[in-house]
Amino acid sequence: MSKETLYEHITQLSAARQARLEALWRMTPSERVAAMRRGQLTMEQCCAWAARHPDQVPQINGEYEFLVAYTVEVCE
Repeated sequence: MSKETLYEHITQLSAARQARLEALWRMTPSERVAAMRRGQLTMEQCCAWAARHPDQVPQINGEYEFLVAYTVEVCE
């Protein structure tokens, strides 16, 4: 088992996250909305999108749609 420093581990995790998000950033805002509504975006992708472009993410009553979708009131 190889030893790695904490810095190397964090660097690897960061690179892996960047790779997972690349497809998201290649999409247009409308493509991201459609993918989110089809359930094709992960929570990580939705949160990254909301952090980078909060004005693009649809909201319901002031909350991000991808979060509100899991509440009881919306599911009924």
